Amino acid sequence: MLAGLLLLTPGVAAAGPGSPAGREVAASASAGTPFPLTLVSQTPWVTPAQNFDLQLRPGTSIPPAQLGVSVSVYGCLSSVSGFDQSVSASGPQGAPISSTRAPLALSGLPTVGPGVFDLNMPVKPGGTSGPAPAGTFTIALSSSGGQCGIYPSAVYPVKVQLVSTPTGQPISSFTTHLVYADTAADTQKLRLAVVLPVQTASTPAASPTPAELRADPSAALQPPSARATSAITGLVTTVATQHPRVPLTLEASPQTLAALSGSGHQPTVNQLTALAVTPSVHQFASSPFTPVNAQGLVAGGLSSELALQVSRGSQVLAADGIHPPAPPAGTTGPLGTWFASDGLDAATLTQLQADGYAQLVLPAGSVTSAPTNGSTAVPFDVSSSRGAATPAVAANADLTARFTGAPGNPVLAAHQLVAEVAQMYYEKPNDSSPRGLVAMAPSGWADDPVFADTLLTALTENPIILATTTADLFATLPAGSCRTGCRPTATAVSGALPVAAVRNQRQRVNGFASAAPSATSVTTQLGDLVLAAESELLRPGQQSAVLRNAGAAVDAQLAQLVVAGDPVTLTSARGTVQVTVISYANYPVTASLTLTSDKLLFPNGTAEWTFQWTRADPLIGSGSGHINIVPVTVQARASGTSRVTVVIRSPVGGLTLSTGQVSVRSTATSLVGILLSLGAVLVLAVWWVRTSRKRRAGRRDHPVTKPAPAETG
Repeated sequence: MLAGLLLLTPGVAAAGPGSPAGREVAASASAGTPFPLTLVSQTPWVTPAQNFDLQLRPGTSIPPAQLGVSVSVYGCLSSVSGFDQSVSASGPQGAPISSTRAPLALSGLPTVGPGVFDLNMPVKPGGTSGPAPAGTFTIALSSSGGQCGIYPSAVYPVKVQLVSTPTGQPISSFTTHLVYADTAADTQKLRLAVVLPVQTASTPAASPTPAELRADPSAALQPPSARATSAITGLVTTVATQHPRVPLTLEASPQTLAALSGSGHQPTVNQLTALAVTPSVHQFASSPFTPVNAQGLVAGGLSSELALQVSRGSQVLAADGIHPPAPPAGTTGPLGTWFASDGLDAATLTQLQADGYAQLVLPAGSVTSAPTNGSTAVPFDVSSSRGAATPAVAANADLTARFTGAPGNPVLAAHQLVAEVAQMYYEKPNDSSPRGLVAMAPSGWADDPVFADTLLTALTENPIILATTTADLFATLPAGSCRTGCRPTATAVSGALPVAAVRNQRQRVNGFASAAPSATSVTTQLGDLVLAAESELLRPGQQSAVLRNAGAAVDAQLAQLVVAGDPVTLTSARGTVQVTVISYANYPVTASLTLTSDKLLFPNGTAEWTFQWTRADPLIGSGSGHINIVPVTVQARASGTSRVTVVIRSPVGGLTLSTGQVSVRSTATSLVGILLSLGAVLVLAVWWVRTSRKRRAGRRDHPVTKPAPAETG
């Protein structure tokens, strides 16, 4: 079901093609863009003898003299489903109980700003509709056949249309609501805990250079856009300066706060710090470093990453002086409430308990058999995979949808949210026991200061709604019970987190940290990049791009270690090879060096040798490196040229920090070679002697007989 009524499609045929209105309608239709009618301001509720005031801005170039406004007020709503119907595409049902007989001339309405027209309408319960002073309109409220429980107090849909007066063709419309409240001073108000994020997505930088990443690893991320930053600073300023006493729960993203501090917006962070000193009014969540889908991390085998998100988030918030309130006595865990915009399964709840969370606010659809009081929430215990129970309350799905229910019209969206809360109040008006709701912004909601200002204004001194924090909601509302046992249910995880890449880059960062333990600033920034890649505000492709940039940032640090060495000539069987390691880093490095060769033996008597190495001296000069010469004793096994391969690895994780080769030429004859040669000569000599003796003996044993001379004569 749609959360708001969007604009009517202009009717080109009904508007005369020769009229200005007809020409503009035709032009709009060809461009595929409707005419907007924006709600600029509205009376949040009406009490006896109070008017219902709307301030409207028509988004059209048609002259105001050719535009009119028609108003239709429908009967009071009897249910929340009826409210949902009133803001759907089909709009309010039934016949209006009060409406304008003809469109009111827009040019006849007073203006309250450039292009903004004021429609001020008296409200008379039981009265009759008709013209009012200054050409406006009197709203007559009727009981609608007795469906209003405490008539005239109720919620009435109001449809406003912008009309082309030459043709009578509607151009644009929206539906808002008149909340009539005639309540006693001792009314048991409906408690509403609003949860607003202070966050923006940190997307990957397009092509950061190695030099940029080496100087500042955070260059792997694109700085927040001016528009996003303006929205955040505007929202925080709105809360801090215009509504400092309206209770509110804030989810301040530590990553966003760090980005604000580093981009010249420290005053905004200071405003948040100032709000944090009044936890009874401004409750701060113990937010992870960046908004994440906890279930997605746990399901991907990345529970350790979720723990790092939580610990790093707490560290950043504490550094900014933001300390979330302690959980109530009797609960376990120091971190208070986890706000889940996505579903949770039992394994994820177990991990959150281990990370220190004592309470939950979660979507109603992510738990079985959550108790309710009518349409309102009731705290309950939800069990993890280990059977441990955590107090929880379900956020209202309809109210979450209202944050984005009227795109491009934030004032309307905020008033629709408040009107729906009022409708839930009228289910059980003046109830003796407190009731409450949680209105939590959806994941990825862009901070909107206009929406926030409108919402908080409507909650200020509201006669039937009491703004509160989620902590107060847990403390105030009576706990319910689950008939069949409330257990979190697994939900489909959207997107595909690049789990293997996350693990790989985390291992590389950990390896670098073990090799450069004093480079905490660099290591922290590199680790933050891995956390940033896990943000649920990013698409899978963006997550992978952040991880690639994180890997490039690690590579930029490792490139500061270079293995070098001039060719070495050994004139004897044993000699010294000098391995040169040049470090351009301004921090010490501890690592292991592994040397291998095909024709040389190392001090351990084998062709491979590993030993520890520390580069602890400071950087020498600007643009130059510290030269570390490591002498290694070798023994040649044969003459000729060989290569010594050098690999520098981190103490933990075996991260390859650098590699190189040294060429070694041996001109000496080895003892083994000499012995082999002598042995060959000796074997030859023995063979020659034995062969000579055999020949002489053969001659003695078989003397040669000469033939007798021939007789003559």
